[in-house]
Amino acid sequence: MGSFKNTMIVFFLLMTCGLGQQIRAITAYQNCDQKWHSEQINGDSQKTICQNGSLVSCIAMILQTSGKIINNRAVNPAILNKYLTNNNGYKQGSEINFSVLDKVGLHIVKTVSDLRTAIEYYNNKYYIVLNINYGKNYGVLIGYNEKDAIYIINNPINPSDNKVAAKDITVALIFKPL
Repeated sequence: MGSFKNTMIVFFLLMTCGLGQQIRAITAYQNCDQKWHSEQINGDSQKTICQNGSLVSCIAMILQTSGKIINNRAVNPAILNKYLTNNNGYKQGSEINFSVLDKVGLHIVKTVSDLRTAIEYYNNKYYIVLNINYGKNYGVLIGYNEKDAIYIINNPINPSDNKVAAKDITVALIFKPL
């Protein structure tokens, strides 16, 4: 049922965004999915995937879309969080140690604040995670409208809130599957 739902979300975006370009099909996860919403991030009882896991969810989306597996399992936010917790994947609290991702086939290329640079990478088939609303959320870039400076994301907190204005984007994290 989950993949059908994700397919329908992508289809809906293709039909309604009016971008004049194709939306990239990327697995969509929600932080508060019942399967993992209460999972503690890095063993911290004050931080759960539902409350603080948008970056973990975004990285899980990329890994799943790229066909990567962790411990012989398809990647979702809970699987990734457990892997990060058990493999020094968190620096302090819920800050991700990106170098650990290389071991599961995902490399962070760079972090940029210039959206033109991020779009150049996106157009060359890299995955882009946008930090939005001054760090309150992350979303995986799946399309954009350059003319109107609107970026379309898979939003793990509120999937229907999928259009982001350039002014609301703090930085872009650029990833490349290995």
